[in-house]
Amino acid sequence: MRTVLYLVLFLFLSGCFSTHYDRTENFSFLWKIGDLENAELEAARLAREGPKRDRMLYYLEQGAVARMHANYSASISALDGASREYDRWYGPHLRTETRLSEEFISTLGSAESKPYKSRIYERAMLRTYQAHNYLLAGDRGRARAEIFKTRQAIEDTKDLWSQELSVAREKSEKKQVDLSKTLNDKGSSSALLEEKEKIKALIPPEFPKFINPAALYFESLYFLHGASQREDFAKAEYSLRILSSIYPQNKWIEEDYRAAKVGMRLTEKTVYVFFETGRAPVRVEKRFDLPLFFFSATSRVPYLGIAFPSLRINDQFLKDIKVFPTMDKSKAVTTKLLADMDAIVAQEFNEYFDIELTKAITGAISKGGLQHLATNAVRSENDLARVSVGAGVGMLAQATTRADLRSWSTLPKQVRFCKLSIPQDRKLTLSGVGTNLSTIVNLKNQQTQLLWVRSVSAFTPLRVVGVCSLSKY
Repeated sequence: MRTVLYLVLFLFLSGCFSTHYDRTENFSFLWKIGDLENAELEAARLAREGPKRDRMLYYLEQGAVARMHANYSASISALDGASREYDRWYGPHLRTETRLSEEFISTLGSAESKPYKSRIYERAMLRTYQAHNYLLAGDRGRARAEIFKTRQAIEDTKDLWSQELSVAREKSEKKQVDLSKTLNDKGSSSALLEEKEKIKALIPPEFPKFINPAALYFESLYFLHGASQREDFAKAEYSLRILSSIYPQNKWIEEDYRAAKVGMRLTEKTVYVFFETGRAPVRVEKRFDLPLFFFSATSRVPYLGIAFPSLRINDQFLKDIKVFPTMDKSKAVTTKLLADMDAIVAQEFNEYFDIELTKAITGAISKGGLQHLATNAVRSENDLARVSVGAGVGMLAQATTRADLRSWSTLPKQVRFCKLSIPQDRKLTLSGVGTNLSTIVNLKNQQTQLLWVRSVSAFTPLRVVGVCSLSKY
């Protein structure tokens, strides 16, 4: 009896620890108001003192904020830390089977009690940011290595997704839950199905799976303008072909695609402007009561309450900027959409929907089993003991039925871009459309350059992340 009570008390207290939102509240506030120096310090503190299971996420936040205010060495160090956490989780050659199984077996505690291993779109942006950091630092060799890691991360996604889906199906079958029938019961599961349809509505028709056009365009520009061998033009052509199919009407992408096909560099001095704006979707929790259909007719759990994440779109952002030579406003151009992070995040959410649902269901069933064992163990005890244990395990189940709401919050809502000739005085003005936000940027005396700009909201200043050379001269 005493052992059962201690177990219930321990697990209940474990489930009442602060959530990810609680721990990162101060960091999020500092970042949103534009206090980047203190936001970086707070993210670094979390990486040192926060739960080890979330260390990778804190490194990602620190690296993103550091690069926003041109602290490249700190950004490189933090993103290296995130990369090490990724390698520690997966190991060489994607040896993930044991780790993936552990996610389903370890169902006591909330979903946030498990190590954060990042998402596909986050891993692509990690490599892209790090490659850009190295270009800003003048280290083309390490930049090239990170770009190849970006390609590998995209290739690995298919293997990772298929492995996780396979494990999810295996675990649902072991619990004898007919996941397909449960999800497609339109009468009783309508709320969850409606939620899934809302997510799917954010995804453009025929949008390629697990592709981040911003990462793809960045790598194609690196190979196109910094080509050291014929094979580099071929790499650029491959990426630009995919981008051309996504944005067939974009004249700048088409120009680059034609240049890659003939293996030709531009003769005119050119600058590309990458404009990151707004905030990526955040995860919020919703609760659903699901009817459970079992393979076994003897099963006796007709309904189950689960906590499941949904996406909330951040609609407060600077829609666009005008870019023009400081001495000639008549040559102003506006940016075009390159990567819609709302769509990218939503597509991955949709692809992993069944996997996450399986985790929620198997966890809830296991907690239900714990309640049964605990109450059954004290059946012969007095009324007070039975009530205490029943209330304890009930509160435990309620407290630990939480969705995993962690995500890389400092990623943008959109990545936009434009391409224009470098003016003779090498000065560009960036002006927020519909706002008074404006800044002047001095370009370098180099052939082909990349200017990266960040905006958090329509009320915070434009941040020039940096200007780097895409060419070797």
